[in-house]
Amino acid sequence: MNLNEELWRNHQYGILASFIHHITYWRCFSLAYKDEGHDSEMWTYTTDAHLIRAVIGWCMVFGADSNEVHWKNVVLDTQLQDDFRNYLLDKLSMTNKQWVAYWSDMTTFRNKYAAHRVPEDQYPSLPKMESALQAVIEYDNWLRQMLSKLFIPIFDEPLLSDRYDRLMRTSILPITKMVKIAPSVKEEYEGNPPEEN
Repeated sequence: MNLNEELWRNHQYGILASFIHHITYWRCFSLAYKDEGHDSEMWTYTTDAHLIRAVIGWCMVFGADSNEVHWKNVVLDTQLQDDFRNYLLDKLSMTNKQWVAYWSDMTTFRNKYAAHRVPEDQYPSLPKMESALQAVIEYDNWLRQMLSKLFIPIFDEPLLSDRYDRLMRTSILPITKMVKIAPSVKEEYEGNPPEEN
């Protein structure tokens, strides 16, 4: 079993933890913003920024194989890579074809909208982020299982699923309060908002 635990511990875990933070904040801001029901450029841009950072972080680990922190640079053994793929497909209830389509949607959104902005009449739509979240959580779970089989001590960082659950519990209330006191578009433009086309 050939695993680059050091790359995971020193670099990849931090990227995945960042993904967890950004997707949590995106969800909390989206829910609070929808419930509040008034337009605010401040929260629109803030919410979008969390989403874009989440997509970019996900693609660093699950996107192109050439990414330096791609999961295949941690899971070095080809058989183990196949084992993880099968585990992930099972946990996500996806076929390989569905995963390839989802992966393509995520990397296209990153390449044409989040990290770069290709001038097009219509930008790619946002893939369902639940699958991205589940992939990150299952990768963390699987990798920790493999490391424990090798008797490699796992560093003192929480499971990404625990981190996500805690952030959802502790973030929604303060974010909702912030959204409620946000200025409206009219206030942001000091009474003269731009006219919509």
